[in-house]
This record gives sequence, C-alpha cells and structure tokens, in this order.
Amino acid sequence: MILLLAAVPLETNILRQKITDRHESLCGQHKVISGFLCGQKIVLAHGGIGPVTMAIQLSRLLHQYTPESIFLFGCGGCYPGRGLNIGDLALANREIYGDLGVETADGFLPMEALKLPEDKHIAPAVQQQFDMNQDLLSWAQECLPAALVGSFVTVNCCSGTPELSQALGQRWEGICENMEGAAAAQACEQLSIPLLELRGISNPTGTRDPAQWDLPLGAEKAQLAILELLKNWPSE
Repeated sequence: MILLLAAVPLETNILRQKITDRHESLCGQHKVISGFLCGQKIVLAHGGIGPVTMAIQLSRLLHQYTPESIFLFGCGGCYPGRGLNIGDLALANREIYGDLGVETADGFLPMEALKLPEDKHIAPAVQQQFDMNQDLLSWAQECLPAALVGSFVTVNCCSGTPELSQALGQRWEGICENMEGAAAAQACEQLSIPLLELRGISNPTGTRDPAQWDLPLGAEKAQLAILELLKNWPSE
C-alpha cells in the first residue's frame, strides 16, 4: 500500500474522484480514504497545514497503517532564479527546516551553530536537514523527466517579501518552499519509511500579489504527477 499525503483537500480533489473500491474511515477525527488508483492499493489522507500539524497527523496515520512508501505532494512556492515557474513540477532531494535557528544582528544561525548541549540517549538530537530516499527519487525522475530536482525548504513563516525569499533561497540553495515537508521527512526517517515529495509550483516566493498565485494549477500539476507515478509503480 502507498500512503498518498497532502496538506489540504484542494491538493487531492482530482485523485479523490478517481479512487475505486473506495472505503472511508477515521484517523483521529479526520477522514481517510482507502481504495485503488491506477491499479495500486492506496490510502489517501491529509496532514494539515504546518510542520507540527503534519507531524502529529502523520504519526497517527503510521500507528494505523503500514505503507510501503509515502508520496507527499501538493503546492509549493518557487525561489527566484532557480529555474521554476508557476505550473512546473519539483521533486525534493532533501528537506530542510529553513527557519529553525536564531536570527541575529549578524545574520541567521542554524541549529548546528548554536552548539546546544544534547544527549541522544535521553532525547532525539536536533536535525535540520533530511535526505530523501534515493531509490524512490531516481525512479520518480525517470517517470517525471520534466521535474526539477533540488532542496525543499520547510518554513513556519512563508517568505512574503523579496528580502526573505532571497535570504531563504540562497541560505539553503532551495528551489521550493513549503510548510510540511521536513516534518514528514523527519517522521519517515525515524520510522524507516521511504518518502517521496513532489510539488506543483503555484506561486513565486516573495510576494502576496494574488495575480501571481495559482493554487488550483499547482495542485492539479502535483496530482497529475501522482497519477503518472502510480501508473508506473513497479509490480511485484
């Protein structure tokens, strides 16, 4: 079974209409849909907006289901000068907590620069970056040759100004900004579950101008890519 995971229903409206042998159940208080897409057994769920909400709901899901792999998908914003435009597709090769650290008068300090006292035998060590599953990523690149591969940056505070957009994109060499990916990547790494993340670009970062945003298009592109991946999922 493949767990298909997005933040909000806008990002799954096409897929939900195509599921066959559909069955609805609850995970916590939230509806989960199981069935088949493109001949593949799937569970489709929503993790909510933001890293904390995503981590909580994904943890609940993984107590209830045992997926072979997880496909995380939805909309994302593109950083300037990284080769992406609205309607393009991006694949993550790593996920980064982009604003986890300290802003100082001399600039941003990531967590590793803080040198906080830690004991990994008592509490999980702080980790800021997570590499994606290379086997899944290589396979997805073959299925989606037009997708741009690069670092995704997860934030609590999206970059709605050009200054913040430039800073985050340059700091992490990021191509795509989102609000959930690093939390999902952290949970999957802890539980040794392969994760693939892809996003349809819905907007440039650095602006809140609605004329430059197209959330439905970004969501559509991501879902069509998911369907393409499921069509090509290797049979046992």
